Amino acid sequence: MKDYYHTELEAYRGSVEGYSLFALTMLRNSFDAFSALDRERACEIALGKEYLSIKADQLEELGLQFIALHQPVASDLRTISCCMNLITSAERIGRYGKDICHCTYKLPETPHIEGMMGLGRMAKLTISMLEDVLTAFQRQDLSIIRGFSERDDQVDRMRYLIYEDCISVMENDPKYIPVCATYLLVDRYLERCADHACKTAEKVHYMVTGERVDIR
Repeated sequence: MKDYYHTELEAYRGSVEGYSLFALTMLRNSFDAFSALDRERACEIALGKEYLSIKADQLEELGLQFIALHQPVASDLRTISCCMNLITSAERIGRYGKDICHCTYKLPETPHIEGMMGLGRMAKLTISMLEDVLTAFQRQDLSIIRGFSERDDQVDRMRYLIYEDCISVMENDPKYIPVCATYLLVDRYLERCADHACKTAEKVHYMVTGERVDIR
């Protein structure tokens, strides 16, 4: 019975990993479509939102069933708690991906401002944080998320720099207002995704060690 329980728990972990990877891929593909001004691709990616919501409810229900039926303790309970956090964060990250798809529709039929005000660099760093925290969860290896606070600080600096640059461009030439206003939305979405990466890193640390840390 105990072996069956742990087999089921590992299967649950695997399902949560797969769901989180889907959300991460949705975010990455959404930004790629945004960068390429590929509105058709963005429309296809945005359809993943329905799967996100349905699957999140199913996985959360499974987690609650584990707690109710097996009354896990110690590391098993921390694992389930971490899984529940990943589900919530993954759904929100996927939704930010959908929102970036919607930003693609809002962009005017003109090329991007050169360099997209640094959004590409910000997206790369944010996505790398999400990739690393998911790998840390899979491997239970905390060395992968070492230095997350500094990486989050870097994302925050990028966010404010992009904000200031967009404001400056809009003040100097109002024709760029629609583009820069959209960049500011994407800027905010990416910053929030980095925050979710930090919050998940805290949960992974607690899952592995039983100790709570503050990563921000």
